[in-house]
Amino acid sequence: AAKVAAGFNPKGTLPKGTRLPISSNRQKSAQALARLHARIANIRADFTHKLTARLCRENQAVVLEDLNVSGMLANEKLARAISDVGFGLIRSQMEYKAQRYGTRLVFAERWYPSSRLCSVCGWKHETLTLGEREWTCPECGTHHDRDLNAAINLQRLATATALPVASPSGNGGAASGGVPEVVGKVTPVRHEHGHQDGSGQEENRAHFCVRF
Repeated sequence: AAKVAAGFNPKGTLPKGTRLPISSNRQKSAQALARLHARIANIRADFTHKLTARLCRENQAVVLEDLNVSGMLANEKLARAISDVGFGLIRSQMEYKAQRYGTRLVFAERWYPSSRLCSVCGWKHETLTLGEREWTCPECGTHHDRDLNAAINLQRLATATALPVASPSGNGGAASGGVPEVVGKVTPVRHEHGHQDGSGQEENRAHFCVRF
């Protein structure tokens, strides 16, 4: 149809350099693809907004790792998955929603060894690689899931900084059981005002720290 519209024989060979007008089928395909990409973008944005709002609304403190996203994107095997997650968008939403809901937002420094530290005895696994999703501490024999162990370390780090009253050293609980001393550096972002619900009453939220 495009050849006929341009005045060429539909079964003949086109002259070199000839550009045909966009066919109706091609336009339909392009529109269908655009609708699909728009739907995916809307689903991702909806999930991100709901996740960040829930984290800030339900917790007194949230800890995030200050990751080198640009460096991670240089890895061609991980770049697409990291881009789909949208770390930068999550962080920006967490920052303004933490202020809205009165949540203490804490950033663990880029080089804090959250995955390498044993959350039980404090031994540091210097040779832990990204491909190792589980490891066993040679000091205390505890078997760790990489992400769960990191989340425990980050929670302890943020609690000691943002919520000192609830820290292990402040309640005499976990510290007396041999939990390692909190090490590392965080950058707390504190907002003094609380969030009010529809009745005008300020919400009471238990603290919880989440790792990204």
